[in-house]
Amino acid sequence: MMELKRFSPREAYAAYMLGGVMVDVREPEAVAAKTVDINHLVTLPMSEFTDRFGELPHNRPLMLVSRVGNASNTAAKFLLENGYPDVAIVDGGLTAWEDEGLPVRQN
Repeated sequence: MMELKRFSPREAYAAYMLGGVMVDVREPEAVAAKTVDINHLVTLPMSEFTDRFGELPHNRPLMLVSRVGNASNTAAKFLLENGYPDVAIVDGGLTAWEDEGLPVRQN
């Protein structure tokens, strides 16, 4: 099995800018309240993850974000076990992303 990578928020943002896919695994209400403010953010809540993970591309790096990193860790391990080669979690989740001053969208 491939190794799970841990990216700092800045590393994840850089990987996104180079063509990686950012995936928010929190539930819709949480995403609606506040999320990473980037174009093409994929939202795939944990409650639907095992049914819908096949929607994620195999050929691009995936960076998973949750509130503090617990849910994204679970989701990332699942993806690695299911043949996704390039998976990372955003260390510290959305909380760390915001603390680093990276773009956040709030409603």
